Amino acid sequence: MTENDEVVELIGAVRLSEDPALGAELAPRLPAASEPRALSVTDLLDPRRAFWRRQRGPAPLAPERELRLELGRAWHRRIGDAMASEGRLEVRLRRGGVAGRIDLLADVPVEIKTGGVRPGAAPPQERAEYVEQLAVYCALLGRREGRLVHVALEESAPPSVGVFRMRFRDPAEIVREVERREADLRRAIGASRATDLPRCRWYGPACEYRAAGLCDCTGDEPAASGSIVAEQEAVDEDPSLASRWAGRFASLEAPSLGPAERFRDGLYPRRSYFRRTVVGPAEAPHARPSGSPMDAYERAVAALERGPAGEVHRLSTGPGTPEEEVLAWGEAACLVRASRARSRLTVDDVKTRFPQYVLELGFRCAAAATPRGRLLIAYETPTPGELPVQVFDLDLEATVGRFAALWGARREAIAAAVARGRPGELAPCPAWMAVDCPYRASCGCAEAAGRSQR
Repeated sequence: MTENDEVVELIGAVRLSEDPALGAELAPRLPAASEPRALSVTDLLDPRRAFWRRQRGPAPLAPERELRLELGRAWHRRIGDAMASEGRLEVRLRRGGVAGRIDLLADVPVEIKTGGVRPGAAPPQERAEYVEQLAVYCALLGRREGRLVHVALEESAPPSVGVFRMRFRDPAEIVREVERREADLRRAIGASRATDLPRCRWYGPACEYRAAGLCDCTGDEPAASGSIVAEQEAVDEDPSLASRWAGRFASLEAPSLGPAERFRDGLYPRRSYFRRTVVGPAEAPHARPSGSPMDAYERAVAALERGPAGEVHRLSTGPGTPEEEVLAWGEAACLVRASRARSRLTVDDVKTRFPQYVLELGFRCAAAATPRGRLLIAYETPTPGELPVQVFDLDLEATVGRFAALWGARREAIAAAVARGRPGELAPCPAWMAVDCPYRASCGCAEAAGRSQR
């Protein structure tokens, strides 16, 4: 039996069923395609920087800095995983036109920061943006209390931890300032002019936009409003909690970027090979103009984020898994996909026409050690009279171990092929991918793939 036959048999063994009740529950939350995209909470902490990112795209970074940032993100995930028993990780929420991710939703919202030296006893004066971010999350949830956790990472010593309990006066006042900043940033984006936005907190030589000549900031702009920080009523250190959490972090191993960085790599190993070995940015990030209508995928994600706080979050994952989040909807690992199919899919359609959905969700379930998966399909052109979304539940109780084994085998195969410079050792991608593949001139998949999966 070939590996492809084994994959087909594995997908066939997955128990898959449609959940129309969940689809009916989610559909009313879908925003209109014409509704403006949400601004993130971090956008509103530094609106001028957010403006230039939308106007000019990501600023170029030196490879060394990009690596530091990626390792920093990996550390953040490791630390979050160590705190998973305290609550739900990276809780997504969208309230009005603002979206955010709360690092940990325990008895109160918790914001986790990693870096060098921890702040002292008065973080508002030293890290105003930290306080603002926590305050906004509290306000969006209608809470008055939260925790700021700072983890100082040092090469030659275990991480040191500071925990600050913070209380805020009036969540409604914070929401009003959030709405004002949102309106100012949207107005600037609409006018393509940052003139009325406050001074960038990152202004200076370290700002990649300034270094690349991608902004017209002078540093003389008015300072940002301090009204959110002013709503802080009290701050107290919690050394007992800091000590308990520091004990958890002491045994964490430093993250390293492995040969397979994304779950998609396990679906298409040969593409993964060329993504790692082709010189230059062959795969440009997908970016939609800020004024274009939201597509089906974006609308589905927005609908999830509009639900109760804590419903959509991140599951913790084990070693040897990609440095990529596993989204959860309720207690199940969740995969969101948009479809241009002209009619709604059946269970057989999902398994035979779109097996990559089942395979990727199986990898995600295996990474999070959960047998429950949920596939959310949003239709670009819904069938008249039908819901624009469809939900399938996956039961992997009998197969999650096989998905874990398949992921491990493909991860090792990618590493070996890269080391030997032999992409032909890896299974070719399906023929339908060749149309838009940036590597089609050198990979040979289109000739070897056989019939299309679609």
